[in-house]
Amino acid sequence: VMSVAAVGSNENIASFSTYNSQTEIAGPGVSVKSTIPDNRYTSYSGTSMATPHVAGVAALVWSHFPTCTNYQIRNVLIKTAKDKGTSGC
Repeated sequence: VMSVAAVGSNENIASFSTYNSQTEIAGPGVSVKSTIPDNRYTSYSGTSMATPHVAGVAALVWSHFPTCTNYQIRNVLIKTAKDKGTSGC
């Protein structure tokens, strides 16, 4: 399990996003386009939009390196994410 924060296009933590010492990584979570019924799109914001981005990257990494453990995938995500400074609140 990873704690995921939401960031906007400015790469700043969204005002609604939880961010504390347990937050490990962030993903796009402000005004993210999503599909809705009748072949339409809308924008949503939330960590529920950010988390699938992080999970998707983890899945892509794992698909290229299927012998890696979940621990190794997690470490790769953390080490290759852009460092935004001091962790926690």
